[in-house]
Amino acid sequence: MKTRISLSLFLIVVFSGAVFAQTAEQYFAAGNEHYKAKNYTLAIASYTSALRLAPSSYATWFNRGQCYYFTGSYAAAVNDYSQAIRLNPRYTDALFQRGLSRNKLKDHAGAVADYTAAIGTSPADASIWYNRGIANSDNGSDDAAIADYTEAIRLSPAYSKPYHNRGAIYFKQKKNAEALADMNKTISLDPANSDAWNGRALLNSRLVNYDLALTDIAQAIKLRPNYAKYYYDRGAIYSRKKMPDLAVADLNYAISLDPKYYQPYMLRGAIRFDAKQYSLARTDLEKVLELSPGHNLATTTLAKLKALGQ
Repeated sequence: MKTRISLSLFLIVVFSGAVFAQTAEQYFAAGNEHYKAKNYTLAIASYTSALRLAPSSYATWFNRGQCYYFTGSYAAAVNDYSQAIRLNPRYTDALFQRGLSRNKLKDHAGAVADYTAAIGTSPADASIWYNRGIANSDNGSDDAAIADYTEAIRLSPAYSKPYHNRGAIYFKQKKNAEALADMNKTISLDPANSDAWNGRALLNSRLVNYDLALTDIAQAIKLRPNYAKYYYDRGAIYSRKKMPDLAVADLNYAISLDPKYYQPYMLRGAIRFDAKQYSLARTDLEKVLELSPGHNLATTTLAKLKALGQ
């Protein structure tokens, strides 16, 4: 997700007097300095003072919205961006940032609407198409997301993120050839993208190319060595490859990195069940239900243990 970290540098407003203008401009300039130093609380205070004197400055509303965005106050950010847009309806950055904030607030339809308006003012900006793709995907519209990512790629062929996200949707849709092409392209453009290596590993595992999958996931782990999910995913590959000891070792490590991550417990419990290590399997499955109450597979597997007298 791309965020516009820049801010407006000029106070654009008509003042009634020179002294009044200087005071508002001083607050605005102070806000900018605080913003650049990431002192967002102080920046908000300065912009608020500027707005009391000059409420028609869309630049000040936008800049204060940026501060709210970067402090996680997304509803307040939406309010400020909306004021900026009211004063300047074709303000692309404000439309874009309001879209980001609305998506953070799970208002995916609102985000799509804002990105659509931003595209209307800046149709050649690939980052807007890319972010509308994210919002469309979050809103359950995967085909629309693919169309957006495809347009972002057309506009900026070296932009790796749309390939990655489009590949993830193709993977979900089980369009394996298309997913592999996008994952390959992502890695060629951004070899430091650990999720791309992991995604290709999962696809190779699906295609029963286990050795290729293990090579890819090893690279993902090298790039991000303390991420529990990658060890869980490699454990799953080892399990499919009928290498349970290596699978359990990775699952153990995943759990050590994130003890509240229930999936490694589930897979480890299943491996132990198959190995007739019923007591250990029960412990894992009960942990799954503690972390994810009502988990269907854990519940049914515990029922099988009970039926076996375990």
